[in-house]
Amino acid sequence: MKNKIIGILIKIGLLSSCKNEFKNENKSESDNNVKIEFTDKQWNKILKEDLENSSGIFNYEIYGIEGVSDLAKSLHSQARQYGQSGNYQKAIENFEQANKEAPNWAYPLYDLAYTYLLQDDYDNALKYYQLTDKVAPKGFYTSKIALHTLERENAGDLQKGLYKSYVSLEWIDNQAEKTEMIKLLVEKFPSFAPAWKDYSSLLEGNERLNAIEKGLEQNADMETKGMLRINKALVINENGYYKKASEILTEVIFDKNSTFGNIEMAKLVLNNISK
Repeated sequence: MKNKIIGILIKIGLLSSCKNEFKNENKSESDNNVKIEFTDKQWNKILKEDLENSSGIFNYEIYGIEGVSDLAKSLHSQARQYGQSGNYQKAIENFEQANKEAPNWAYPLYDLAYTYLLQDDYDNALKYYQLTDKVAPKGFYTSKIALHTLERENAGDLQKGLYKSYVSLEWIDNQAEKTEMIKLLVEKFPSFAPAWKDYSSLLEGNERLNAIEKGLEQNADMETKGMLRINKALVINENGYYKKASEILTEVIFDKNSTFGNIEMAKLVLNNISK
């Protein structure tokens, strides 16, 4: 196969397809308004067509949306600057203003949720991830993972603060330290499917497949379940079972519960795996 996409880094968004076109009743009108940007592990931009001749782990993310006013974009940008400087109160105020200016734009709501998460305000984080999900029911960045995990935390099924700890992995630059943290999450929280997804990307062959199966056995959110199924297809294809791999990918594409990111990732992989 051409692309060995074994996992997605913590910052998840939407991935565009390359050549194959599939009719998909799940695609909403707003899906046509998103812009997609690819980057490598060093966050260098990669053209879509270049992915066919590349291998490794890639980041993909959504940004912008047509129809959002310049004022809303400006307020959102200012809010992010406040957040990066640690002025969370001003960030929240600007995100709220951006939301009022563009109520159907998921980005301010998503960043509001994340800002509250950083302050350990899990109730408000959950509230705004729920609002994000209403505006973007087919997924927006890690909204599905966040919402599902925080709901489980709120119900007592997972330890409070687990999602914040999981997100904090993105801030670890030392790969060895990050690897140990992922292993620890799997050991301590075996019912947390996203940890199995990340752990499987550290493995090879049957060990990777076993870790993927472990993740699929858990109560996974829609985004994580889709990525586990896609990664399962990749391993199966590597083992020489193209037909079975293509069947799994096709199922993901036409599954009404798949996120937009799952669907577009499955299209890309199906287009690039080899018989």
